[in-house]
Amino acid sequence: MGCCKSCADCSFKCMKIALFVFNLIFLLLGLTLVGVGIWVMVESNASNAFTLTDTDSMTLYAGAIVLIVGGVITVIVSVLGAVGAWKEHQIILGVFFTCLLILLCLEVAIGVYYVVQKDQFYVTVGDAIDTLSTTNYSDFDPAIQTLLDTIQKNLQCCGLNSTKNFNPKPSSCSCDVDTDDNCCELDAMSWWDRPCKRPIILWMQEQSGIIAGVGIGFGLVMVFGMTMSCCLCQKKRKTGNNAI
Repeated sequence: MGCCKSCADCSFKCMKIALFVFNLIFLLLGLTLVGVGIWVMVESNASNAFTLTDTDSMTLYAGAIVLIVGGVITVIVSVLGAVGAWKEHQIILGVFFTCLLILLCLEVAIGVYYVVQKDQFYVTVGDAIDTLSTTNYSDFDPAIQTLLDTIQKNLQCCGLNSTKNFNPKPSSCSCDVDTDDNCCELDAMSWWDRPCKRPIILWMQEQSGIIAGVGIGFGLVMVFGMTMSCCLCQKKRKTGNNAI
């Protein structure tokens, strides 16, 4: 009998520690979201990236505010969970469970919305690139030019929806015809022979897959937290020593 009680106490302590550690990780995640939101609001390169896809500054800042608010909510929920686990407080654990359930439902709703709207999103991005393609490279702000140079070098492309968009072509359009793929040779110079529109959209699709994976992992983590909080509450009820 004593052995069973000892095992029960040990499992209870393990769940308590696991839930506490879970909330520390959750807290770090919330602080990261807040940091990213602040970075998006103050970092000019982020603003330039959204300008390239014809996204206005209000949309950019709205997204940053959503990240900050989401991060703050995550921090508050993690603190609730940590305090509830440490104090073995059933009411706080119940509030923590409810908050996680709401967050999980919101995440599922966002995921469903993305699946339904993703095709339209990429069409919008493509249309924005087509609109920007009417502007010559030399007419863009220096910061946008730097962003375009980075895109063209990394994605091995030239121009937006046509390799003839920019005249004269910037140096970031040049490539080594002997070593690089997707090169073409014109006169004494070699340029990337494909525009950047499709590579940009493909790159965004790849990143969305990564984001989806992170979202699924985040959802599983929340399910784990909900399960641990339920188990901890059940253990407290069985011991008959409820902390209020």
